[in-house]
Amino acid sequence: MFLIPKNIKVKREIFKGYGFKEMLIIGISFLLGFILSNLLGHGLTKLFYFCFFPILTFLITLPLPTGSGNILGLLIKMIKFKKSQKKFKRYN
Repeated sequence: MFLIPKNIKVKREIFKGYGFKEMLIIGISFLLGFILSNLLGHGLTKLFYFCFFPILTFLITLPLPTGSGNILGLLIKMIKFKKSQKKFKRYN
């Protein structure tokens, strides 16, 4: 495995920390919010349904200041780690 220096970008970024994958996820969440606001919303709840999913997705995909990815990546790694743990019984 080769180490990549910090000044070399590994992925193409549209905004700092946001690549095509993150922008696609936010676009899908806008579409989901639009559909839910048209189906379920009346008045102020329509605005809530439209804004909730994009804001939540933006916060989940926001890059961490340490440069170790984003919250979504950490959650996925945590779930994979929890599933791969072996359970050992204690024998007395």
